[in-house]
Amino acid sequence: MDLIGLALIQTAESSPRASSIAQAIGLGMVIVFVFSVIASGFAAKRIENLHAPTYSKAFLATMLKNLVGLTAFFVFGLFFQAPWYVAMGVAWGLVPIFIYKIVFDSSYGEATIIWLVATIVEVGVGYLLTVVGLVSLAAMTGGTG
Repeated sequence: MDLIGLALIQTAESSPRASSIAQAIGLGMVIVFVFSVIASGFAAKRIENLHAPTYSKAFLATMLKNLVGLTAFFVFGLFFQAPWYVAMGVAWGLVPIFIYKIVFDSSYGEATIIWLVATIVEVGVGYLLTVVGLVSLAAMTGGTG
């Protein structure tokens, strides 16, 4: 079936199914993850780290950064009862820098640069995917804004 026919079938429905929205969110998370791996690997290679950074190290660092960051958010937010901004600062500020420092065996300055590049790319890709998703959702439901 061609792409135009598929789009016409999708727009013929009155509203999108919940499973379609959940699949779109899951796909968006995978896309952001892939771009984060590419950005952190590229940044690690460009700062000329002496310890041979690779994209497999970037994959490992991104996996650990996301899992340990989420764990740190819940530990500081729920267990230590820290304010939400402290929990988010630790989880998405300090933890990724420590993870990048350990995985890439770099200095804190190099790890901070890698974290900044990866964060900027994640935010940018996430924003573009959100805009595209909202525009397509509005087109599917017949809404204008």
